[in-house]
Amino acid sequence: MMLIHHIKVAIRSIRKQGVYAVLNIFGLALGLVLGLFVLLLVKHELSYDTAFKDSQRIYRLATQGVLGSNIVSSATSPLPLANMLKQLDEVEGVVRIIPGANNVVVNEDKRFNEDGFVFGDAEFFQLFDYTDSEQTQSLLLNKPRQVVITESSAIKYFGHTDVVGDSIGREGIEYEIIGVCKDLPSAAHFHFDFVASISTIDEILLKKADSTYLENRKNDWLYLNCYTYLKLKEKVDVEQFISQVNRKKDSLLVPQVKKFIEIQQTPDSIELAFFEQNIRNIHFESHLDGELSSNSKPIYIQFFVFVAVFVLLTTCINFINLTTAKLRVKYQEIGYRQLIGASRSQLVDQFLVEALVYGLGAMFIGMVLLELLLPFFNNFFELRLQFDFFRGWIDFFGILLVLLIVGLLAGSFPAFFFSSRKPGKLIAGNYKIGKSGFIIRGLLVTSQFAVAMFLVVVSTAMWWQINFVRTDDPGFDSENIMVIERGHAVRSDLKAFKSDLMKIKGVQFVSACVSLPGDDHYQGAFRVNKANGEQMLMLPVMYVDEDYFNVMGLRLKAGRFLSEGLGDSLGVNLNESAVEKLGLRKPLDEKLEVFGDGTLSLNTVGVVKDYQYESYFTKIKPLVLILLADKMRFDYVLVKKSATEPLDMGGVETVWKKYSDGAPFVFTDLNERIDGLYEEDVRIAKIMSVFAFISLFTALLGLVALVTFVIEYRSDVIAIKNVLGASRQSIMNQVFSMYSVYVVLGIVLAVLPAYWAIQAWASSYAYFDFVGSWVFIGWALVLMLLSVFATFIQAFKGVGLRPVNS
Repeated sequence: MMLIHHIKVAIRSIRKQGVYAVLNIFGLALGLVLGLFVLLLVKHELSYDTAFKDSQRIYRLATQGVLGSNIVSSATSPLPLANMLKQLDEVEGVVRIIPGANNVVVNEDKRFNEDGFVFGDAEFFQLFDYTDSEQTQSLLLNKPRQVVITESSAIKYFGHTDVVGDSIGREGIEYEIIGVCKDLPSAAHFHFDFVASISTIDEILLKKADSTYLENRKNDWLYLNCYTYLKLKEKVDVEQFISQVNRKKDSLLVPQVKKFIEIQQTPDSIELAFFEQNIRNIHFESHLDGELSSNSKPIYIQFFVFVAVFVLLTTCINFINLTTAKLRVKYQEIGYRQLIGASRSQLVDQFLVEALVYGLGAMFIGMVLLELLLPFFNNFFELRLQFDFFRGWIDFFGILLVLLIVGLLAGSFPAFFFSSRKPGKLIAGNYKIGKSGFIIRGLLVTSQFAVAMFLVVVSTAMWWQINFVRTDDPGFDSENIMVIERGHAVRSDLKAFKSDLMKIKGVQFVSACVSLPGDDHYQGAFRVNKANGEQMLMLPVMYVDEDYFNVMGLRLKAGRFLSEGLGDSLGVNLNESAVEKLGLRKPLDEKLEVFGDGTLSLNTVGVVKDYQYESYFTKIKPLVLILLADKMRFDYVLVKKSATEPLDMGGVETVWKKYSDGAPFVFTDLNERIDGLYEEDVRIAKIMSVFAFISLFTALLGLVALVTFVIEYRSDVIAIKNVLGASRQSIMNQVFSMYSVYVVLGIVLAVLPAYWAIQAWASSYAYFDFVGSWVFIGWALVLMLLSVFATFIQAFKGVGLRPVNS
């Protein structure tokens, strides 16, 4: 009964407070929405690869070591490693994954370029068990030309999911669909739409090479060409197991290395070792060469947790300030209650219940807002968050727990603050708040402005860096370049295709290449004969045609660009970093010997100025540019558009269809692809910007509450000053002076943490443009001006009260 009484009183109190109650409930709702959104985001990030059953026992074996003078640090591993692992008693299962090229998948009249086509071992779905379906878990890819497709792919190609027994085509091979699986959760470090049997690769390679090549490929420990995953049995010591793997590997690898060195007669060392990565740690901790997808950074989780905690704390702070703002009404109410026999515990209970009623109202509004806004958030931030308040009991009780904590924190101070006063002084209005009371309230506002200053500066630094990578000169011209996907569809008639495209209005140049800026590049082994001996290096290789240099606008430092007309089939262009890495004083007089083929030497015909062929996350590396051989597979066709006349897209598509044998005409803009390299940072910058805006709003709301409190508490003094003839401006200046020091203090305290956070975030970039001090100064001034503006009307109204009303 007492609880029902407290709730009724709380509802009446909320109705009496009017606009302050609305501000309180809206502030709590906004804090809960943002806090819960951040918690959903953190939950999503921390859930990477946890959907797999027994994920704590699933590991990826990556490779590290030395190859010549190169450091190897790759997520890939050699094919024969899996066979060795299967022989170990500690291993429960082993699966290799080999990503397929971006090829066309066909079903009748439906044809799509698919880059989510992977090849896996027979036990793929036994090791990567992420569904509750026994039918999926029993699937075995143990025969060539078998494939399992996802539900979304089945609907895409067939319109329904009952497709077992049907077939799809790819590269002239018909794959039998033996199963349909659920789509892989978005929180995974790799993704697929099709999983085909890895034995099918043997048939594909046999069409292009002889059986000897195929056998050598399967037993080559120096060729890192797959991703190897294993599940360990329970209670296996991982460190001891990896040591055992490397010892056993040496017995197979070392003889092969010795034989290779003897044949090649090279003094260079080759040392490779494997190390384990639990799949749950890959998303945050792995940044190796050849990653299956771009990974995140741990600092983002730290940012998000920091924001979530402070959002909830500032929500409580605003509640406390707004609750204690109308002191006179509250004091008299509590005094009369004490006179009629209310105990302190009852008063405390009343305030806590009132805070929880506020919280329940805010929770209802917040849940509705989150349900309505989450699709917008997902679209704007490019996320796939799900809110399971009405479906998942864990989320339900988690939200209730957060609400309980927020309610108790928000209501505890008013409860104990008001209930400790004596009734006689409360009713008479003879009450005073010590200096410490003002300081505490001021410091609460300080913390809010510190967080706001921190977030606006950090988010500004993020956008500054993103703008830098978009506008900085990368050493090539990416403007007006159209990228046509799956270029190898026209490789048999490349010259005729380019010739016809050049006749199209708006086409300036046409080129073909194997990779684009930001892609992984093939690593080639080269040997240089120098005065102090031979040197072997692994260098990234870019295969291009002769028009690539015109399309990309590359710049020469010495020599000339590669040209088919000048017989450069055995020629190379090196970038400046490659010349420096190889230690070539006169590069145009040097030859590069292809490591592994002592009869093949390449002439250096030109040196290209360094350009950012990877992302700004890595320093510019050495690069070898080689002309595409006849009928060599390439992935992209680049069309340089004229800057003065529009491109005839219909004409380009017509020419493509003429030479591509019906392959889909899929194209993008090169700038869009390059921007995609930084999409994770753009997404985080968007999130931080929204956080910064809302934290600024809550800080200003807290400031309004503080000014209201000051005016209410000093209303008698203000009235006396009015009677004595003090001007409104002088009284307002005094009110401003009471809080401005706390605003300035908050801004100052945020400077160093913001600087350190920016430095920590910037550590992932090889080329970073730090924001100037003007950003800190500018935002400090903006926050000061906003604080003055936000409180001007409140202060103007308060100091203008007639003395009789005060």
